[in-house]
Amino acid sequence: MKIRVNIIIWFVLCFAFAKAQNIPVDNSQSLNAAIKKAVPGDTIIMADQEWRDIDIKFKSNGTADKPVVLRAQTPGKVKLTGSSSLRIGGDYLEVHGLWFDGGDTGKNNVIRFEADSDTPARYSRLTNCAIIGVGPEQRDITSYYVALHGKNNRVDHCAFLGKTNKGPTVAVRLKNGADNQHRIDHNYFGERIPLGFNGGETIRIGTSTYSMESSRTIVENNFFEKCNGEIEIISIKSGNNIVRNNLILGSEGTITLRHGNNNLIDGNVIIGNNVPKSGGIRMINKGNIVQNNILIGIKGKEYRAPLVIMNGIPNTELNGYHQVENGIIQNNTIINSAPVALAINSRKGADAAPLNTKFLNNLFYSDDRSLVAAAFGDVTGIHMDGNVASTFVIQDFKGIKTIDFKMTAVNGIAVPSREFDSLLVGVKTKPKVRVDATGTLRSNLRAGAVVPGNFKPPLALVSEAGVSFISIAEMRAIAEKVSEVVVKVAPGERTLEKAIKNTIGPTTIILEEGIYSLSKGNKIANEITIKGAGIDKTFIKIAENVEKTPQYIFRMDGSKSLTVQDVSIDGANEGNDAVKYAFTSPNNATTQIYNLFVHNVRLDNFNNSDGGAVYKAYKGTKADTISFSNTHIKNAFRGLNLSYEKSSDGKYNAENIMIFNSSFTDIEEFAINYSRKGKELGTTGGNLLIDHCVFYRVDDSEKGRIIKVQGIENVSIKNSIIDNSRNTESIIQLKGANQKIENCVIYNSGKVKITGGASDNNILRTNPKWDSLESFSLKSNSELLNAGTDQKNIGLIK
Repeated sequence: MKIRVNIIIWFVLCFAFAKAQNIPVDNSQSLNAAIKKAVPGDTIIMADQEWRDIDIKFKSNGTADKPVVLRAQTPGKVKLTGSSSLRIGGDYLEVHGLWFDGGDTGKNNVIRFEADSDTPARYSRLTNCAIIGVGPEQRDITSYYVALHGKNNRVDHCAFLGKTNKGPTVAVRLKNGADNQHRIDHNYFGERIPLGFNGGETIRIGTSTYSMESSRTIVENNFFEKCNGEIEIISIKSGNNIVRNNLILGSEGTITLRHGNNNLIDGNVIIGNNVPKSGGIRMINKGNIVQNNILIGIKGKEYRAPLVIMNGIPNTELNGYHQVENGIIQNNTIINSAPVALAINSRKGADAAPLNTKFLNNLFYSDDRSLVAAAFGDVTGIHMDGNVASTFVIQDFKGIKTIDFKMTAVNGIAVPSREFDSLLVGVKTKPKVRVDATGTLRSNLRAGAVVPGNFKPPLALVSEAGVSFISIAEMRAIAEKVSEVVVKVAPGERTLEKAIKNTIGPTTIILEEGIYSLSKGNKIANEITIKGAGIDKTFIKIAENVEKTPQYIFRMDGSKSLTVQDVSIDGANEGNDAVKYAFTSPNNATTQIYNLFVHNVRLDNFNNSDGGAVYKAYKGTKADTISFSNTHIKNAFRGLNLSYEKSSDGKYNAENIMIFNSSFTDIEEFAINYSRKGKELGTTGGNLLIDHCVFYRVDDSEKGRIIKVQGIENVSIKNSIIDNSRNTESIIQLKGANQKIENCVIYNSGKVKITGGASDNNILRTNPKWDSLESFSLKSNSELLNAGTDQKNIGLIK
């Protein structure tokens, strides 16, 4: 009998083990069939290849010991593209090693922990997966990279990058019930450009509707970098969640306790890198605790301050601002940052001041004289004690004492030296802060996030976030590519204006054949490329019946770069003055360095005599590069005007000006005025390169100058033609050893004046022999053919 029982047990075990297997699949049919037949312990292996437009419905059930696994044959080698998406539904499921690369899922979430409305995921895991550059072209379409439904699920060691449309990158949904107990850990959240309106969170836990329910989700050991979607990087809209030991670097936003009670924000390191909109932690609602956080170089003000305690709105709705009550902010370290913001109004009617809130044992340090905190309203409900500030810091609050102590930089984080331990004694807190940001046990009460003299790295700096198959350095390079949005714009009145106004982040605007009419100037606040169909096909001009002529066509207004190519731009406005400028720098002094690239463009009728110019640089502005290539400028008052730096300290408006294969025709005054006064140590002094250009009837007056380069250090003019400026006596004056003109033709025009070691080589006074004054092509017998220093024509080349 015993033998028979043993045989039966052996047979059952063999049968069970035989059913758990590795199942390779290489198309949607075999994948779907494998999922339907899967049993606990099975591993479905997707072949290394591109899987395009595939909707995976991973609906199955495993057990705690034997999950059902869906994985890549090789992590990162399974590329899901196009409209591909993944739904996970059932218990104990795991997904490993997939890469969603580009594509457009429309309104569908890329990954959803819900196979259908009746089958959420539970005890399931998404690990070592990447979603990069996926999303619709329209930013106002809402979708998520990951939607977490169900309970007890985990998203870990993943990478998310390049989301440009509305909706959180990762969203925890509470509609399937409270106490989700999800875990989001060791993920890399890479660059997310500003959305421009609400809905650009990186992580959101809950919504206003469910904000009074408990989620109990843990967000830990993640790395957030340049997460600039909106002011809320991590948005808490539910209760009893933990956000701990995360690193946030160079991001424009905050950890926001927007709705929900009794959340813990602990041990995070937020490094703002002095980004103007960088923020820290913002508190709203009841019973929330903010402790052990290290905040460095946070330069955001008011709502984006290092620590913010908001005012509430009396009797507010669920989606409003609830009063801060019983909040605790303790043992945080704030270094070289803007002042903390206390009792700040959220909006009109927000006069419910914080109540019974404690601000204890926080440490402030600054290398420069600065404020600790700013009160925007009634702060009597905020109890301050045990807080310490360095002597450079200005403090006007009881409960913040000023002490002369030093910090030591270790692991990129400044920590108080042990010799100042006795000076940083704090007060008793409840609850106790038992360990510091490094995980070290606190044996004594001390202010700050790290025990004095403890040079261990904070836990937020030692977690290994991201996927195994792409390094963070590689993803940073990818970010440059995936962040750009391409927008196609039809001809018509104001269509181009609207497209420019709606840009957020790097955008390429594609213009079709036709006329684009403008009624006002366009401020360029984002990195934009405008591409037409050709200079004889795409036309930008002022709309008919516009009474007030715009001052400019394009003005740099915070953008790093503007590129315009393959269009014609006309500054005329019938019956009114012409547009003054085609392009301008910012109109106020700024530290923003920008670039302007104009390629294959025709610019006509910028002949406003009230100081007009094709391009104007305002005082106090600086470009790295201004480049005009294959461009034709005709009938203008001035060409490029960079002459408004009048002080003697050596400032100038552009580091590099490059004019290549371009023509200036019928220009009333100068073609280029690029000048400075004095010397500015530590700079190149400016660089001008003019190559293969034509200047025809430019500044034809006795005292005129075709090209002005006073004080510029490096000037090179070559392979170019100056013709028909008959009355101009001195067309160019060069001075200095690094200024030269060579291999050029000057015909029916004045002379080049050379002083101070400047040089003129091979200057010809011969007739160019034009075949066409429209295209400046040369006749077949012109001696300028193939006579350039590069064996191409002197003058314009094809």
